Amino acid sequence: MSGGQAVALGIALVTALLSAGVFTLAWRQDKVSAVVGKMDPDANRAAVRHPQLTPMTAERATAEAPEAAVEEPAPAAAKPVIIELTQAEYGETRRQFLNRATGASFGAFLAFLGITGLAFLWPRLSGGFGSKIDAGDIDEIKQAIFQPDGTIEPFYVAAAKTYVMPFAESEAVGTDFEGLDVFAAGLTGLFQKCVHLGCRVPWCSSSQGFECPCHGSKYNAHGEYEAGPAPRNLDRFALEVVDGRLLINTGQIRDTPRAKVKTVQYPQGVNCV
Repeated sequence: MSGGQAVALGIALVTALLSAGVFTLAWRQDKVSAVVGKMDPDANRAAVRHPQLTPMTAERATAEAPEAAVEEPAPAAAKPVIIELTQAEYGETRRQFLNRATGASFGAFLAFLGITGLAFLWPRLSGGFGSKIDAGDIDEIKQAIFQPDGTIEPFYVAAAKTYVMPFAESEAVGTDFEGLDVFAAGLTGLFQKCVHLGCRVPWCSSSQGFECPCHGSKYNAHGEYEAGPAPRNLDRFALEVVDGRLLINTGQIRDTPRAKVKTVQYPQGVNCV
């Protein structure tokens, strides 16, 4: 697992824990809040109109009150419509609603942040830069590189941001490239980015090398440092051949220090920069 993948997994894990904590806190606040009921105003008014009588006051009232004519009972009032609420509905308060809404919003933001970070750092599993790129048939690539006049032209793979160049593993004996997995079928794959400040380094056909127009760094056809402020050789990718096709693993970048011993002549003509 690379450093970028480890960072991505860490961000995702922290985001998940924060989201869980926010939701748990909001839920516990809702549980702790007490359910407060309200007294029925009709019952309150009835209690004021009809105070409770003790046995003594009831006997005195009976003795003092004159006999009254028996009245017929008044018709019963219509029963009020009672709308039943669930315990959850009755216990819902404005504060609880705001707590839940705030927690949900913050949790959604953290989830979005985590997914965005993961998508940015994690290599695209379905293909594209950061994964293995099929550069094409080996024979067709070599045919495109070697020109009739004896010069070479890079085979550029846009999806891999790579210049495929001829470089046999036998030529790398005694250099910093020896033992690296950057060779396949006599080819190597150079990352297009200048190791100085990241500009794309174009190919100069006349000098048969890579020359950066930004600050003048120069590299030969094998990507070895020749001149300028660049701190090392051009970076390159791990290569492999599967069923006669060249695969460039853009998730595996190999860097090497400035070459002390050059493996190819440079320049072979007029410089472009």
